[in-house]
Amino acid sequence: MISTIDWDALVTVLWASCAAGIGVTVSYGLAILGVTRAVELGRSGRTPEAAVYGMIGLCGALGVLAAIAFGILVLIE
Repeated sequence: MISTIDWDALVTVLWASCAAGIGVTVSYGLAILGVTRAVELGRSGRTPEAAVYGMIGLCGALGVLAAIAFGILVLIE
């Protein structure tokens, strides 16, 4: 028996996995960049720049945590 391929579902899985992989990687990279630069600039006395990088790091970390929470919710349902 020849099975048919659900091309719509296959394309959906492909673009969703690519978007998730790139999105989580970028978010994690921003978290690392923000935290390291904030610490470095804070030690050198450049507080306003450190605060900006701290916010970038916080946004990146929140993005990673949101992706983890979304993944858990998808697995539960």
